[in-house]
Order: sequence, then structure tokens, then C-alpha cells
Amino acid sequence: MQEPIYFSKIEFYEGKGPGIERSIILLNLAERELSYQTFKYNPKQGANVVQMHETKEFKGKMYSFDTSYPAYLVASSKTDFKPELIKAEKFGYELIFSYGIKLSDSQYEELLPLCNALDFEPYRQRKMIMGEEGYIGYRDEVDVYFRAITDSHIPMIELPMDYFYDEAHIWPSEKLYRHIINNIFEKEKKLKGHYTVYGGHSLFF
Repeated sequence: MQEPIYFSKIEFYEGKGPGIERSIILLNLAERELSYQTFKYNPKQGANVVQMHETKEFKGKMYSFDTSYPAYLVASSKTDFKPELIKAEKFGYELIFSYGIKLSDSQYEELLPLCNALDFEPYRQRKMIMGEEGYIGYRDEVDVYFRAITDSHIPMIELPMDYFYDEAHIWPSEKLYRHIINNIFEKEKKLKGHYTVYGGHSLFF
């Protein structure tokens, strides 16, 4: 059996309301620290929050929903001097909440088996496909992305977290994220009301 290679740093990026609010969960295993920071778009940076109506296909049906993102109203020679909305690629965020946890021995020991980089490697080139075996549903309360690095030869890995799968098919990134939210964040009183409850309205089982 191959010896485990543990990640040194793991990051979960959360997007809440496209372009409006974002949060970062950073797990520093080397220092045994877990931090959570939330940033909110600062409209004073020049762009406005624009409400948009979009449609997407889901299981063969088209669904409509409202979304929003920071954008500039621009009129120039490139737009034939007609006002057009341009998404703000570079805009300011301000830190609105920050909290750090020094992991206890028991917390660290529970997390470590979930952080073996070798368990994640089979998913490196894999894409999530709606309706595949084990698929449960779409994560719609918050967008989540995973990335992590080791101190070994294994390069940084980034994985999507768009969909939920049943226990037999759950991705290791999802299993780790779920553990952090349900077993650590839920027990921290100062985090109440700041982080997104696991599963939210996406899971009904």
C-alpha cells in the first residue's frame, strides 16, 4: 500500500451571488490552522451591480432565473458609441469577516485522512456530468471550487464542486468540505450566520 502524501494547504473558494460576495476557506495543515474570510464587492470602485435575467438547461428543460454581477456602462468607439454593459473583471472587494481556528489534536487527526492527495488524483482530469451514476443534484446556494497543493512532486490540483453525489460516488473534495462545515464550523459560535450551511436548499435527503 502506497504511503499517503498529504496536502500542505487546501482552499475552498465560495461565490455567493455572482460577483457580489465571496468567501475563502483556507486549511493550512502544516500549521494546523483553519481560517474563513468573507469579502463583499465594494460598489465605490467604479462598477455597479447589474441585475440580469438568464436561462439555463437542466435535464432537458429550460429554466429562468435572476442573477447579478458588477459591470460598467461603457460607450466608446468599440461599442459604436452605444452604451453597453461590460462585466467588471477587475473590481474591488473589501474584507467584511475574518476568523481563524487553531486545530485541536482531535480535529487535526480527523481531517488528515481526508487530505491524502493520492485520493484526489483520479479526479484531476475528470469533469462533473449531470445525470451520471451517483448524481444527486446541483449545488445552487453557493458556488464552490477546490484547489490544493502538497510539498511533494504532485502539482497543484483544482476541482469543480458543482454537483452532489451519493455516498458511494462522493468526490474526496466534497467529503472534506462537508466535514469542515458540519464538524468544525457548526461548533464555532462566532461563525454562526457567516458561513453557508452545508447543502442548503440543494439537498433534500
